[in-house]
Amino acid sequence: MMKTINTSLALALTIAPLSFANELAGTLDGKQHNWHILEHQQGSTANFSEIMPGMYSVSIQGHRQNKYETKGTLTIDFMIMQGKANTASVTYFPESTLTPHYGTKEEVSIQLDVLELNGDTGRASGSVETSLLYVENLQTEHNPNNKLQADIRFDVTLQKE
Repeated sequence: MMKTINTSLALALTIAPLSFANELAGTLDGKQHNWHILEHQQGSTANFSEIMPGMYSVSIQGHRQNKYETKGTLTIDFMIMQGKANTASVTYFPESTLTPHYGTKEEVSIQLDVLELNGDTGRASGSVETSLLYVENLQTEHNPNNKLQADIRFDVTLQKE
């Protein structure tokens, strides 16, 4: 009996951190990056809100350091309708200002391996692979000649806003 309890406890301790991890990582033009999901009094930078029954907006925002700053921030935003997400928008801010930045011109495909929305919390795990096009300022178009290839994985706990 004691061996079974110890084995179960060891297995639970091994598996438990994976289900509550806040991981946002991947490559931009082949260079590895890891971003921090930040928590604050009102929630988290990985969050969701209910727009109407069955329709949710999800935002995953990661920071290069464990503090709020624009430089190095990556955002993934997508909608959930009837339990499914088909497309997302992705933006990367290489500088300390909102522009210039790299982003998707149109919504891109997103792969969701896990999506759970339960009351005030949830979990999203998946990936997105796309080209991020350069935007000089808010008056200019996305530049297809200046882009970053993004391959991003996430496994995050979502807080309801």
